[in-house]
Amino acid sequence: MRLAGKRPLEGMFILVVEDDSDAREMIKFVLEGNGANVLVTDSMRAALEEYEKCRPDALISDIGMPEYNGYALIAKVRKLDRQTEVHTAAIAITGFVTSTDRDTALLSGFDAYMAKPFNPERLVKSIALLATARSRAARNSSRCA
Repeated sequence: MRLAGKRPLEGMFILVVEDDSDAREMIKFVLEGNGANVLVTDSMRAALEEYEKCRPDALISDIGMPEYNGYALIAKVRKLDRQTEVHTAAIAITGFVTSTDRDTALLSGFDAYMAKPFNPERLVKSIALLATARSRAARNSSRCA
C-alpha cells in the first residue's frame, strides 16, 4: 500500500520487531512500498543485535512476544539512546487495545501506539512525522549500508 504517488519514507531505515510472520511481512510490504529500507526481526534479542549494529530512523515493535516483550525492548532501546543522545522514533503495534494498554506503551517509552489490525496509511504518516529530518541527520555519520 503506497500513499498516493508519494514515498514519504524514502531513505529511512526502519527496524520491525514482530513475532507473527504474516504481520511482519505486511508491515514490511507497507513500509517498503513507501520508500523505506526495512529490516524485520522476530524477537527482542535479534532486534537489539541489529539495533546496536545500525541505529534505525524508526522502530516498530509488537508488545506481546514470547521470551521478552516490547516493553523490555523499548527500555533497552531508550537506554542506548541516552548513551548516544539520539532519540529513535518508536511505535508499538499491538493486539492489546485497552486505554490502559495504550497508556502503558506510551509511558514505557514508545512515541506512538497502534492497535492491530493497524491502518497502513496511519502507520506511514506516524513514522514520517516522528522520524524527523533532525533525527535522520544525527545518524548520517553512522549509517549502515
